[in-house]
This record gives sequence, structure tokens and C-alpha cells, in this order.
Amino acid sequence: MTYAVAALVDLDDYVATVRAQGQPWAQGQVRRVARAVAEATAVRPGATWRPEPPEEWLMLLVGTDPDTLATEAATLAEEVRARIVAETAWTATVSIGPPAAGAVEAEREARRANDFKLVLGGDRVIEAVPAGWTGGPPLRIEQELTRRVRAGDRTGAAGLLASWVDRCAREPGVDPRTLRNWLVGQLLFVVDVAGQARLADGSTDWVETSNRLPIEDIVTIGDIHERSHLHIWLKETLGRVMPVPPRRDILALAEAYLADHYTDPGLRLADVASAVCASPFYISHLFAEERGTTFLRHLTGLRLRHARRLLTTSVLPVDTIAASTGYPSAKALRIAFRRHVGCSPTEYRRTRFRTGP
Repeated sequence: MTYAVAALVDLDDYVATVRAQGQPWAQGQVRRVARAVAEATAVRPGATWRPEPPEEWLMLLVGTDPDTLATEAATLAEEVRARIVAETAWTATVSIGPPAAGAVEAEREARRANDFKLVLGGDRVIEAVPAGWTGGPPLRIEQELTRRVRAGDRTGAAGLLASWVDRCAREPGVDPRTLRNWLVGQLLFVVDVAGQARLADGSTDWVETSNRLPIEDIVTIGDIHERSHLHIWLKETLGRVMPVPPRRDILALAEAYLADHYTDPGLRLADVASAVCASPFYISHLFAEERGTTFLRHLTGLRLRHARRLLTTSVLPVDTIAASTGYPSAKALRIAFRRHVGCSPTEYRRTRFRTGP
């Protein structure tokens, strides 16, 4: 009886690398990979190969001894990987199926093994397919995901989902099918939270909402077996299904957060940006364009306004006022006062003091 063993060569992070380096560069590297695959298979009797564009090559070994075929396939896989690393700018994953009765079945098994690249990662030889997963997700993110979706933070929501996928993939025994099912559930959750179309009873109008997440997009997940590609897909998909709140709403959220937290001496622009699910650069841009000021000036204004009120309505020591208004010390408050008010806190109090309560 004749057996066949297939080994699928799959370049790692192909989509992400092409976007970063450009198609012409990638095509040159792909030609080098093809040459490495051809040279490695040429010296093995009964071994053939064919390209599977744009970034895969299928190697097939045929013989009568299944154990010998499996050993030869593993040796060939390691040699091909070593050649690709030595002769190109890429790494590759080679997935090997078990011996099969024919070439079609052998290829199917190799592709099934390659699907586990989604959970195992790349730059390896995949031979044994792990056992299936029976539990639920190891981590729930719905609360934080809801916050980012309602703030319109597409990048933050995509990043949260990407890191969640990476965390779930590290769980022992998780298989690609289970991971994709979990992810589809999270995507439907995002669509529900972000959904503007509601029925009379307040529930999501899924017929209307599905236009933003069509079935074709969900099916596409089944063709992705690289996490870097999945991260790109997530960012693009959430860009379509999530509405972006008006910029003034984001600025209002930032100003409200500052009004509640300006007395914290450790408050930074990054803290405010994280709280409203926007980038620090964007928050700075909004303060400059919409308010004609900077984040730091706005924060300083809040602190000094509070300090002036305490100086003129209380007899609290300057160091106590400093601690109450977000300054780490009385010295820091004095410096800010001289720079922005033109005098020291003590001088300000002496000239403007009114009888307090």
C-alpha cells in the first residue's frame, strides 16, 4: 500500500510584514523562499512540492512505509525552516499531517495541523494536534470592553480584544475552533453594545445591525491562522462596527475627569487619556484646537483656582492647601503661583483675604 505525508510551509506574519515592508520587497523574499523549498525537496526521492500563493508551499512525500515517511517529513520540515531563516528575512511554520492513504487526505491533515498555528504561534514545526478544549474562556473582559466601546475607542477596543485572544491562546488545550467561537461571541457583544438600531422593546435590531458585521466578515475568521493577521482584522472590523463619538464629547469627558481628579498630584495626561479611551496625542490636540490652551495649562488652572479660593476663604497653612489642590509640596505651589499669578500664595492671601466661614 502507498502512503502520503504532506508538510505545509507557511510564512510567519505574512500580512503584517507585507503591510510594513511593501509588496515588491515581499515578492523578492517569496522567490527566495520558493527556491529554498525547491532545493530541499529536490534531493529527496519521492518528494514533490507546489506553491500555494501567496505565502504557502505544500510538500508531499510518498512511500510504502508510513513511519519512514513521517520521519523524513520531520527532517525535511526542519531543513526547510533552517534554509528560510538563513536565506531570507522570514521565519516559517511547517505543519505535518499524519500518514494518509492518499495525497488529498494528507493535504487535509497538514492544513488541519497548520490551523493550530493560531493558538501555538509560528516559527515551529507542528506535528501533533493538541486535544480539544472543553471549558470556557479563562478571562472575561466584557466590562472593560463595554467602557471602550461606549467611548468610541476603536483602537483601544481592538487592542483589548487582541490581548485577550493572545491570553486565551496560551491556555493549555485551547484549539482554534474554540478560540474563534469565543472571539465571535465577543464581536457580537461589541455590536450589541455599540448598536444604534433598537426594536420597540429596547432589544438590538439584529437584522439592521448585521449590516455592520456581515456574515462574510465572520466567516473570514475561519481563514485566519496567524494572530498578527487576526489583530489587523480586528482593528479593521471594529473600525466598521463601532461608531466614533463627536470630538467634543471626548473633550467633555476629559474635562469632567480632570474636574474630579485634579487634586491628585500624580495625575498625568496618560491617565486622562486612558480614562476616556483616547490617545494622549488626541487629547492634547483637542485642548489646543477646541480650547486654545494645553492640557497642562488647563490642569494648572483648576488647581490654582482651588488654591486661590482656599487662600481667601480659610486660614489653612500653605502646605495644607498645596496638598489639597494637587501640588506635592508648598514649594511647588509657590512656584506655580509666582509663574501664573505673579506673587506668592502668602502675598495673595494678605492682599485679598476675606473673612472666611
